[in-house]
This record gives sequence, C-alpha cells and structure tokens, in this order.
Amino acid sequence: MKLKRLFTAILSVALTLSLCAMPAMAEGATTAGAMPKTSTSTIDKNQKGSITIYKRALDSSGNAGTAGDGETMVSPQGAALKDTGFTLYQVMDTNTLLAYYNDNTTADQVDVKDYFTNYTTNKTAAGLKTAYATAYKAEVLTDENGKATFTELPVGMYLVIETKTPQAVTMPVEPFLVSIPMTRIGDKTTGADNQNQKEWLYDVTVYPKNSIAKGTVNLVKQGKQGSTTTPLAGVKFTLNKKNDTDDDYTAVKTDVATDTNGKITLDNLAKGRYYLQETGYTDGNDKGYILNTTGKFYFDIDENGKAVKVDDTIADKVDDASFTIDSTHATLTVTNYKPDIVKTVTKRDGTANTHEADYGVGDAVPYTLTIKVPENITSLKTFTVTDTTVKAQLIQNKDSVKISGKNNAGGDVTLAKSAYTITVAPDANNSVMTVAFTPSALTDVAGGEITIAYTATVQDTAVVAGNGNVNTAKIVYSRKTNLTEETGGNKPYEITDKGVVYTFGLNIHKTAKGGTKDGAGLKDVAFDLYKKVDTETLNGNSKYPFCGQEYAAISGDDAVKLGLTTNSAENWIKVKTLTTGENGYVSAKGLPSGTYKLVETKTVNGYNLLSKPVDAKLNLTYTAAWTTTTTYDANGNQTKSTITTPTYTRDSAPVADPSKETVEIVNRAGFTLPVTGGFSTLLFSGIGLLLVLAGIGVLFSLKKKSNRA
Repeated sequence: MKLKRLFTAILSVALTLSLCAMPAMAEGATTAGAMPKTSTSTIDKNQKGSITIYKRALDSSGNAGTAGDGETMVSPQGAALKDTGFTLYQVMDTNTLLAYYNDNTTADQVDVKDYFTNYTTNKTAAGLKTAYATAYKAEVLTDENGKATFTELPVGMYLVIETKTPQAVTMPVEPFLVSIPMTRIGDKTTGADNQNQKEWLYDVTVYPKNSIAKGTVNLVKQGKQGSTTTPLAGVKFTLNKKNDTDDDYTAVKTDVATDTNGKITLDNLAKGRYYLQETGYTDGNDKGYILNTTGKFYFDIDENGKAVKVDDTIADKVDDASFTIDSTHATLTVTNYKPDIVKTVTKRDGTANTHEADYGVGDAVPYTLTIKVPENITSLKTFTVTDTTVKAQLIQNKDSVKISGKNNAGGDVTLAKSAYTITVAPDANNSVMTVAFTPSALTDVAGGEITIAYTATVQDTAVVAGNGNVNTAKIVYSRKTNLTEETGGNKPYEITDKGVVYTFGLNIHKTAKGGTKDGAGLKDVAFDLYKKVDTETLNGNSKYPFCGQEYAAISGDDAVKLGLTTNSAENWIKVKTLTTGENGYVSAKGLPSGTYKLVETKTVNGYNLLSKPVDAKLNLTYTAAWTTTTTYDANGNQTKSTITTPTYTRDSAPVADPSKETVEIVNRAGFTLPVTGGFSTLLFSGIGLLLVLAGIGVLFSLKKKSNRA
C-alpha cells in the first residue's frame, strides 16, 4: 500500500510540472546540455541538483506545444524571451521531501496554492505565506536564449515564481513546483515501460510559456490652423519601444511617413510601452505646420493589443490636445498647429474685412491684422508680426497701434504690454512696423486670436491708380517647438498676406475757343474743386474729414447757387483751389474716389466763365485681381495672396488708366462792347445835328409860305 501511495505521489508531482508549462510557439532549436544527473531506485539525499528554465512565447494561435517532462528538449517550441526574472523558494527541505515521498507524513497531495495566502488574487512573491516568503535563490534573469539556471540545489521541493515579466508578455506564468529529484517520465506516446521510469532526475529542465500581445494601431496626423483641420501627408516619425531590462528605449521603426490621408499603420506591436517622435517632412510636404520634434507621444499596448493612454508622469511626454488616443479603435491622433494672419483695410464708408480701399494723401488708413494663435504658442521661440510698406507711399503710425486678444472660447483677453514690443523703422525704401511677441506670455490666447489695429498715412508721393499702394503683413514663427537656435534647417516659417490702397488724380486742360487765343491753353484760370459727401459721415460740428483735414460742409441754397446740385439736402466740401499753368494744364493728386465738381472762379480776359460746374470724373470703381491660391516655397513659407493690376470703371464703362485721363475744359471768347466817345458816337451826333438843322429849315420855309398867303 505504501509503495502504491509513493508511486501516486511521484506521478502527481510530474503531472503538476507538466501542466505548469505554459503554451508557446517554437523558434529554432535549443541544444541539449551535458547529461543530467540521475540515480536508480533510491533517492540520493546527498546529491545536488539544478533547475533550468527556458522561457518561451506562445504562438499566435495560442498553441501550447508539447508538455515538458523535465528533460532538455532538442527543439523547444516558442520564441525565447530575454530578461524574464525567476525567483526560487524552497517549500520542502530534504527530509521533508523524503518523508513526503515515503508517505511518512500526514500531508495530502501538495498543491501550488498551499503556499499562498490568497492564490486567487495574489500569485506573486508578495502573496506567499510567511513561512515561505524568504527566497532560497535570488532572482535570475533569462539570457538571449530565454535561459535561467539555478544550481547546487539540495534535494527538496521548490516553488518557482516569475518575478520579472517582459513588457511584451500579457500575463506572467503561473507559479509552479519542481521536485529535486523527480522520477523520469517514460514514453508518453505509447505508455510503454522503459528504463526512464526507474530513474530519478536531479537536473530538471522546464519550459514555461507566455502569450505575447501583438497589436496594430493607426496613427492619424492632422494639421490645425485656426478651426480648420486637414490631413498632413509626408510627416516622418520614429517609433521607439521601452527595453525590458532598463528604462531606455530602442527605435523599432524609423522614418515612417504619413500617406496622402495623413495615416500610418503600425502593426505587429508587442505589449509594452512606446513613444512616437516626429523627425521632419518628406520632400515637398512641408506646409508650415509646427513640428514637435522634442516632445514624445507615449502610449502603451495592452494585453489586447490596444493603444492606451500613459498616465505616468514623464518629463518629455506630450500630454495636451495635440495628442489623443482612441483605444477602442486603436487610433492615435497627432496634431500639428499653424498660425494664420489676415490683413484687411477698412474702407472710407466703414466697410471692414476687405483687402482693398481708396484714400487720399494725408489720410490715416485703418488696417487690421488678425492672427490665429497656435495652441502650442508657449513652446515657440519666435512669434513676430511685421507690416512693410513702401515709404514713399505709406508710413505706419506707431502711436495708433492697438493690440487685443481672444481666448480659445472667444472671450476677450487683455494682453499685458510686457507681452510684446512695437517698433516702426523706416529705411531708405520701406517703412517696417514690427510687433515682437513673447510666446511664453501668450498662454491666455493659446488657440485663440490676436488683433492688431493700426493706421498708415498716405504720402504725397503715393502711386496714383495703377497697381495701387501695396503693403505686406507677415507672421514669422518657430519651425519647431522648444528650439534654442533658429538657423539653417530650423529657420522660422513665414506666412504673408497683402492689402492695397488706391488713390487717384485729376488732370485738367484749359483751352480757348474763339478770340485772340483760339485753340491755345489758358494760363491762370482758377477752379474750386468740390466733393460730394454723405450726411452720415459728418460729425456734430458739420465737419468732414478728408485727406488728413476737416472741412466745413456746404449745403442748401449755397450749394444750389454754386450749381453743384439742385437738391438742397446734398452736402459738399471745397477741397482744393486749382490754377492752370503754362499751356493750360493743372493736376491734383492723391484723391479718393467719389463725386467731384469743378467750379471755375477766374478766367482770362476776353473769355467767359463757365456757366455751370464741370464733372471731375473721379467717380471710379476698382476690382483687384487677387490670386488667393495658397503657395509654398521650398522652405514651407506660405504666400496667401498676390495682386495684379486692377480693372477700373466709371458708370460701368472701362477706364484703361485713370492716371492718364484729362478733363478738357473750354472757355469761349466774349462779346466786345462799343467804347464811349468813339467814331460811331460822333457819326451819330453829326447826323442828328443835320437832322435838327433840316427841321429848322423846313419850319422857316413853311412860315414864309404862310406870310405870302
């Protein structure tokens, strides 16, 4: 009976060892070592043994492979797992084991669970009962072949616990028992009796196996400019995986780039910790979005092969709105930001948000620059706005600059004056206004908006009509986050936008018709130039701002008497007095479009003044030919819009070049009245005298005839 019970116990231990070996997948062969120590029939209690562990991985199907029998396999199944740690605990010493095998103990069949406080919830070394909590052999890590060996083990029963698990492993192997020695197992296929069953094996080899998580995640790369998002193609990344032995990372994929849809598929990812890091753009795909080459986009692959958020505090971890993880669909979304700038000019009628307007010389033209602020603004080294004009055309007024902000929810933000510096610096050719922001001080407007309002004064040398007076606004910003130097490949990006102001001119040619100067130009003819103005633009003092000055309005009977209008409700202002020079020419430059009339106030002797005002032909409309297709240069700098020569019309009729138009005005010769005391007067006087004398003669003749009678 005792012999039967002993045999049953030995078989039970062997079976337990076999079941504890986890399933795996073969990867190459492991050569058997030296012949293991054995003895026949009786246990040699003075013999030393060993436990050799080959840590293997499950195949993708979860195939368990062949159960271990304590022997060293020629071709073990499963890929070797390096840096798996095992710790050895002795749960039976030599005498206790011998007593157990000889059935000299009241103990039932041993079970792994017997040595844990609560095996269901805690199968680690921390869950061991106090009596077994001291390690007999300290942790040994598997080598590149997945091998860990414990030697010089006295006869006894040993509990093996996996105390360090590689990240790739989804679940550590179940703790298992190994008896030194163990009865060698016979032919398990046929069950035939052989010599093995009559021997004790002191050098035991086991092949515990773990399942390995393999996951596939999709990276989606998008660019965000203001509220607009777009897929970004050609963004390159490196994928790095945390090592099992230390806290360092090894690159597992390099220079993988997003496709035309902004996507990268990362597959065959084992369980563990990873980070993605941007490295740049492929040729031709740099669109001015700010790269985050220093930040690391961390994620974990869990036991199900899904990407999950890393909650640990890591200094260089990107943990903001630019990086999101959808573990349900194993999708990583990485966002790059880009600012924007829009330049507008307010028209004279108050219409804003336009790229073009017309003003006169001396006018302070109101401009607005609207800047969309990137959400990662505080990570930039440079964030500067410039506005450049041709000095002979426009000069910015530094004192006029007003800066305001909005947060990402649209709420108003007051920017501290220490957050920016304003300069206006004219040089030989240009006038440049610069607003240099301190990015670290712009937290409140991150993802929001900055508005720069200012004026620029039209100069008396401004371009008349033609292509107008163009000025360029530009935002200059860091190419990458957290830069200390911005030279070479790290030179900042630029985005430009343009606006244009038109001004017009009047050319007059005064000629004579009839008289002594017929066909010739008349010098020193004077005109008053009047402009029609809207009642709405007049202020409470009945003054109208025009070309940098204010003018009193003329209306009612005064306007009617001048012939400017028949409508007494219209308002007019006298803006200039013009006097013709040699050959009868005079010009007026720097006038905005509108309704103008010329009232002649002085002419040349012998010629009549005009009977009514003359249309000055300044009621022009203009349509600029803007090219708004966004273009990029080789460095990713963006030009938003360019302008070509506009088209001009008057009363729907095309005007080729308003600057070359001339208003032809003719003065006719007057009628010459007789001069007092001249020849004709004497002639009439003589004739009258003769008539008087003839009358007297007739009277005397008639009197003589009466007397005769």
